[in-house]
Amino acid sequence: MNFDIIQEPVKELLDKTDKIIENSIHSSIDLIEEMNSFTPILKGKKIRSTLLFILAEMCNISTEKLPDIAASIEIFHLSSLVHDDIIDNSDLRRGDKTLNAHFGNHVSVLGGDFLFINSLMIMEKMEEKKLLNVMLNAVRAMVEGQIIEAGNTFNYNTTEEIYTKIISRKTAALFGAVSQMVSVLRNDDLETNKKFYEFGLNFGAMFQISDDILDIFSDKSGKEQFNDLKEGKITLPYILLLKEIEEDKKIDFLTWDKNELIKVFEDKKIKEKSLEIINNYYEKCLFFLNEFEDSKCRTILLKILHFIKDREY
Repeated sequence: MNFDIIQEPVKELLDKTDKIIENSIHSSIDLIEEMNSFTPILKGKKIRSTLLFILAEMCNISTEKLPDIAASIEIFHLSSLVHDDIIDNSDLRRGDKTLNAHFGNHVSVLGGDFLFINSLMIMEKMEEKKLLNVMLNAVRAMVEGQIIEAGNTFNYNTTEEIYTKIISRKTAALFGAVSQMVSVLRNDDLETNKKFYEFGLNFGAMFQISDDILDIFSDKSGKEQFNDLKEGKITLPYILLLKEIEEDKKIDFLTWDKNELIKVFEDKKIKEKSLEIINNYYEKCLFFLNEFEDSKCRTILLKILHFIKDREY
């Protein structure tokens, strides 16, 4: 499924978002401009912005602030990726060398901080305190998720419960915020806000588990295969595999031959079992969308869900 085709109805809004992003992170400081030239600012699928625009249209929300909100979200997301790459000592992101690979960790931390501050400044300038609060709650959750993950590096006793805590904060919280913002813009009550937030959480969990599957089984993700393992991230596929293999084989996965490891994953049908868990989140998202009348936007959101569930890149 081609995601560009799915995004076609909101391409104009996405283009406006890109322009706001470029203008917002522009600086008179040469080193910042140089860093910007090596940061994949306008690359990526922009799934968060797409979700925001289509969900807002489905809810009959019409406001000129949507591209600004999207730009704030995308810049913050990018800042988190810069910091992730530093923590993980990653060399590749979206098929290109990371900022830290170009400039080293010290300067790159500051580059990530610059993006982070600019994302919040966009939100603050809109004078929408409720939206800013949603964003700040997501920021806090993402930092918590990163800390939990750091505390479980190379921990082969990581449980599904711990894994779920990590992804529900580190990845899903921002998708939850995107969805909740639509409810806030519509002036819904707290109970409805919560339903929108939970939809975003389930959507984000699908996205992250899919990402973790791609890390092992795909060579089209823009990162090296088994990158998570090299960084000590014991993701869902590894957790499921550890349940299946014999105790005497539960050794450091880094010592396994790559082809041998893939064969064990295939023999134990770990990809299929991971997809079953994705499908549980998919059903929850579907339940949320089924509360809305049939429409073009609802159809597009269903296509996005299918893309996340079945994607190969």
